[in-house]
Amino acid sequence: MSTAFVGAHLIIGDGRDFDRGSVKIENGRIAEVRTDGQSISADATVDLAGRALLPGFMDLHDHMVGGDNQIAHGDEWISFRMSDPLQIATLETVAAARRTLQAGITSAREIGARDYIDVALKKAQARGEIEAPRLIAAGPGVWMTGGHGSFWRPGVGADGVDAIIHRVREMVANGCDVIKTVSSDGPETCGNWDSPQYTRAEVAAAFAEAKRLGRQPAAHAMGNDGINNVVLSGVGTVEHGWYLTEENCHNMVTKGTYLIPTLGNVIDILRKGPGLEMSWAEMMAEDEEAIFARHRMAVELGVNIAMGSDCGGNEARLHGDNLLELECHVRAGMTPMQAIVSGTLEPAKAMNVAEEIGTIETGKLADLVVIDGDPTSDITLTRTALVGVVQGGAVKRDDLGLLSGLAIDPGSRSNEVVLLRKQGKLS
Repeated sequence: MSTAFVGAHLIIGDGRDFDRGSVKIENGRIAEVRTDGQSISADATVDLAGRALLPGFMDLHDHMVGGDNQIAHGDEWISFRMSDPLQIATLETVAAARRTLQAGITSAREIGARDYIDVALKKAQARGEIEAPRLIAAGPGVWMTGGHGSFWRPGVGADGVDAIIHRVREMVANGCDVIKTVSSDGPETCGNWDSPQYTRAEVAAAFAEAKRLGRQPAAHAMGNDGINNVVLSGVGTVEHGWYLTEENCHNMVTKGTYLIPTLGNVIDILRKGPGLEMSWAEMMAEDEEAIFARHRMAVELGVNIAMGSDCGGNEARLHGDNLLELECHVRAGMTPMQAIVSGTLEPAKAMNVAEEIGTIETGKLADLVVIDGDPTSDITLTRTALVGVVQGGAVKRDDLGLLSGLAIDPGSRSNEVVLLRKQGKLS
């Protein structure tokens, strides 16, 4: 069975858009794309006149295992559900994952989770047992004793090259696709966000072992020394980078490193933090303009940037509000179209899965979102006017009843497609 979406403002995901485009999907994949206004023959037709059709979005910094339904006062032990029974934390994660998918996030990287819940979530989604984004799992990550992230397993840090290699192998054995050094810098060491924790030799060992075992390296890094340590050691993505420098930007451009800004977290801590008694709120209020100025510099200098929302990273950053991040990218100097690409093609490229997702092109998975309006003129519409979500050809959200006639081959198992094809870790 096949379905054609016709008459849409077609936004490909790579910077191109067309006033009247049509897309045919069959067996969970995109079978044909027309950009000349001509019709496509299919078993069923969905008229999207006046609405935009985009690729499903990909969020590279999500914490669906994190919490947004309990007051933690900024305490990450509570935010990341460490105090909850494992069963409760898992059920809450399933609910958060469904909200995330409903927000148009058809693929995501869970970048920090207790007890490898994200690995189980990934497998359940692939089997069609739950509604969730297609997942890349990072487990709890690698952290130093007493450092940022030690709440995952208090007193059990990885210090020195041998211990770090052991932790990386432990994560691989537990099914992680990404190896994240939970903090390359942070206030626990010297009281400043830009004070390094791991040495360059330590992060280099973590990333080398990750790559040797076919996993991708990522790193929480906020300021100059920590960012340089991980970038020059071969990290794939720098998470946050709120205090980056021009030197950092030049190094990332040279190395092809991706920056995952998580600026929506800055905004939500500012807006909601005082009422939630979060200790970070005052610091964010002082740093807000400078943080956005630094990321504007990164955009201007040509740093690769991909969307990461940090939803669930604390009680202020709510699950399902992921696409606030695109509004922040526009504030940091991107055009609305550039921001859309940062949430579609760029994260797919960063994760080496652009052959499967990230753009609306023939042969790729049929991950699509419908926007009631033109997000290339007003980026806020990606969040406020999203009315339809299709994942692997299956309807996951249909606010206006537009997709009720969607014909789906019940035998399609597109969600079981291996995303990390080169690594083969999502089967």
